[in-house]
Amino acid sequence: MENKIKLVFADDSKLQQKIIALLSKQFDLFDLQFLANNGNELLQYLDSCEVLPQACILDLHMPVMNGISAAGEVSRRFPTINIFGYTATESLIEIHDFRRSGAVQVFSKCNPEYMLQVIGSYDKKGRQYNSPSIVKKNISITQHDTSQ
Repeated sequence: MENKIKLVFADDSKLQQKIIALLSKQFDLFDLQFLANNGNELLQYLDSCEVLPQACILDLHMPVMNGISAAGEVSRRFPTINIFGYTATESLIEIHDFRRSGAVQVFSKCNPEYMLQVIGSYDKKGRQYNSPSIVKKNISITQHDTSQ
């Protein structure tokens, strides 16, 4: 599926991994290539990739290598990958550090659907070309338009 966004996800929570795997299938915009338990596993996978993903979602707090460190490494070694943070923290300092390490945007774990909707609105160069609300509205109008 050429048009799908190739995605990798790192989180030490098996529940979060299952949620993202399920939602990425439901959105039908994503090709979830790999689930990692920490940043180090993710980097090992990326080192062995023939085709790099376009997007990477990183949990902030993980063992072995946390999301901030992983974001810095992914940003430095694989600059074409759009990095997104995913966290339950409310610490503005940690969120700022995530952004400074290369995350395009940082999302709350409270709303993974919104996160995937936003990630689906980015182009391959990391620019947001449609707001998620416009994407959602256009999908709703297309699905409910019976005037034609």
